[in-house]
Amino acid sequence: MSLVLALVLTGAASAATQLKFSSASPITSTWQLGAEKFAQLVEKGTKGKYKITVFPSDQLSGGNQVSGIELVQTGNTDIHLQDALVWSAVAKKAIVPCFPWLLPSYKEVDKYMKGAGGEALKKVLDQSGVVCLAIGENGYRQVVNNKRPIEKPADMKALKMRVPGSKVHVQLLKYLGADPLTMSQSEVYTSLQQGTIDACENTLDLLITQNTLEVTKYLTFWNYSYDPIFLSVSKELWAKLSPAEKKIFQKAADDAMAYQIKATRDKEKVQHGQLGKYKIKVVKSLTPANLAAFKKGVAKIYTDYKNEFGADLFAKFGYKF
Repeated sequence: MSLVLALVLTGAASAATQLKFSSASPITSTWQLGAEKFAQLVEKGTKGKYKITVFPSDQLSGGNQVSGIELVQTGNTDIHLQDALVWSAVAKKAIVPCFPWLLPSYKEVDKYMKGAGGEALKKVLDQSGVVCLAIGENGYRQVVNNKRPIEKPADMKALKMRVPGSKVHVQLLKYLGADPLTMSQSEVYTSLQQGTIDACENTLDLLITQNTLEVTKYLTFWNYSYDPIFLSVSKELWAKLSPAEKKIFQKAADDAMAYQIKATRDKEKVQHGQLGKYKIKVVKSLTPANLAAFKKGVAKIYTDYKNEFGADLFAKFGYKF
């Protein structure tokens, strides 16, 4: 009887459909928490029919983030988690929520990302060859530098600043008078340490976990660019799911990303309280007048992309031309 039971259990385990979940972030991030939550909910909801293995840091694409997207587009991976900045290299309109001060606080984020804006972004990704189930949060990108506190647009003048590989971000920082350049994130720490660059921008979580605050003097919380993340599945997988299974996957995605967003914001509050251990001067927020000056300084970036991305899409995030 013991042998029969063992064979039955082994057969049940082998009968489970194995799915690969590729995430761009390291295992220490809240992205991983969201991915693991999704895997747990799907396995539970389907009574073990689907077992999901999460591969962090784009392991399945050798660390290449754009290739990670291509793998889910072709069905070589089943599930994928990546942010809007990287997605914009494949689906250009995915960058819209990251436009400067479009979503300056979590109040606006929740209003538009949970409404027409978020639904529009899902369609943008769907048109690129995946099925976007839900949207999570990478967070706000803040600025650090070694020259001066950043409080007004003039403080950005001639700063050699590393930015992500986004044409939008390169151009908007030029409008503020900075000297932006793109480079691999792995080069940022040494470049700041050696003075090759003066500044960079990133989420507070990454500024801390990548040790950037150890080699910079000034940090400004300016919430200039909000970065969502997208949980998507391959069209190949989606086509194989029954209607009941699709409902399970959809609910798991919604619940997992809601869990991930809360974890991200809770972690951010904790990290704010940890800033005292760094030898860094902090500008906690911009004054209303200075914020207005920054918005005025980058306003042209919206008209630059009005025709390419469409006024209707910007309107779904509350921006009126």
